[in-house]
Amino acid sequence: MHGPAGILLHKAANSKSLQEVKRMRVAIIGAGISGLSLAYYLQRQGIAYDLFEAGSEVGGNMRTLQKNGYTFELGPNTLQMNEDLLQLITELKLETELLPLTPRNNKRYVLHDGQLHAVPSCPKSFLSNGLFSKEDKYRILQERKQPPAEVENETVSDFFERRFGVKQMDFLAAPLISGLYGGDPRQLLVNKAHPELKELEAAYGSVLEGMVQRKKRGVFQRAFSFRNGMSTLPQAIADKLISLHLDHKVEYISRIRGKYIISCNTNGDHDNEEYDKLVLALPAHQAAELIEFTYPGLSAALQNIKYPPMAVVHTVYNRAEVGHPLQGFGALHPWEEQSYTSGSIWTSSLFENRCRPHEVLLTSYISGDRLNGQAPLDEAALLRQVHQELSETYQIKALAPVYQHLHLWCNAMPQFDLYIEDAHQMAEVLEDDGLFIAANWYAGVSVPACVREAKTIAAKINTDTVSRSIAE
Repeated sequence: MHGPAGILLHKAANSKSLQEVKRMRVAIIGAGISGLSLAYYLQRQGIAYDLFEAGSEVGGNMRTLQKNGYTFELGPNTLQMNEDLLQLITELKLETELLPLTPRNNKRYVLHDGQLHAVPSCPKSFLSNGLFSKEDKYRILQERKQPPAEVENETVSDFFERRFGVKQMDFLAAPLISGLYGGDPRQLLVNKAHPELKELEAAYGSVLEGMVQRKKRGVFQRAFSFRNGMSTLPQAIADKLISLHLDHKVEYISRIRGKYIISCNTNGDHDNEEYDKLVLALPAHQAAELIEFTYPGLSAALQNIKYPPMAVVHTVYNRAEVGHPLQGFGALHPWEEQSYTSGSIWTSSLFENRCRPHEVLLTSYISGDRLNGQAPLDEAALLRQVHQELSETYQIKALAPVYQHLHLWCNAMPQFDLYIEDAHQMAEVLEDDGLFIAANWYAGVSVPACVREAKTIAAKINTDTVSRSIAE
């Protein structure tokens, strides 16, 4: 049960534990996957919380659209399992809803000179691959001999250039980063945007060696989704929560005598509530507005975090009109190819129930840097351009798609560049004030990273709660 009634039932059932043991209230603002996960973990620990969501739905960017018999993912298409995420899914009893990605569809492609080339996945395929010249292959293999280095403020582009060479950055890293973040790899910090690369370099002395060793140990997990789409996870968490408040817009936050005062607007009714801890589970620009007067320094730093736009286009064709077999995960489109899209995921090849059996579904991404030429955005022209590019790339004979759908994220993914460093440092210090951040601009953009950070914050709050109870 959600809302005030649920809160009363919860308080009646647990009044003794909350009053005598915990004696703490936590306000969480934002019901994306981070806020939902944190509320779930706090609830399991018996800590009183209120989760406020301005909209009528949960999940944030983790959204699935069911339309005309199709399943469209507006946010992430797949997830990579980690221990925390697996435990959460098990506790929610969602194991039977998991839809794993089959190994045969895990092959990636990259567009080069107008042709699709498979990205090498093993030494044999690397040596026989026509994507790289002999000189390129030699340079890549030399990566194992490159000594590790700690470079201050090293960008993703600089990292790949240092370890592999420019060409490899252009053909593989750039479109990958563009598709994930909608931004420029020459600006993104590698230790923030892709910390796993630095971890491999530090642990094994080489990215390639680290990948080989982890594959031998079975560290790399397969991607997966859910039968009814990615919204399954946030909705399942929401169904377990007893203090989730939808359509509750927090308009102002103040701090008086060590307490946070939350001013909330619910259908025109205004209310103020007092809390011991505050968790911002919001995009940076939204969080900045709420703490402008309470924490002006952090607010200013948050306003500097950039969120480029990104367009997600779902295109459906009759399978008989598509010349390419589409046996794989999808394809990356480097800038050098002068492609309009950053790449496409071959959704119907990953999961069979996303469209009708005689159709194929392609999910294409247009990152912020490529959208800059579309101002104002012309939806019809954008869809036509995507269809034209898909037709040329995948030998599609259809004059028009069976169906197309466009979703524009005006503020897609936070950019982990130099500006975000200040915000991270300030946020860490303010934990002493009882202010915590549970958001992808702090924890990382992946769902597993957000779940892991939510669990960490819940543990910190619980530790402080127990310490307070002992002291009192």
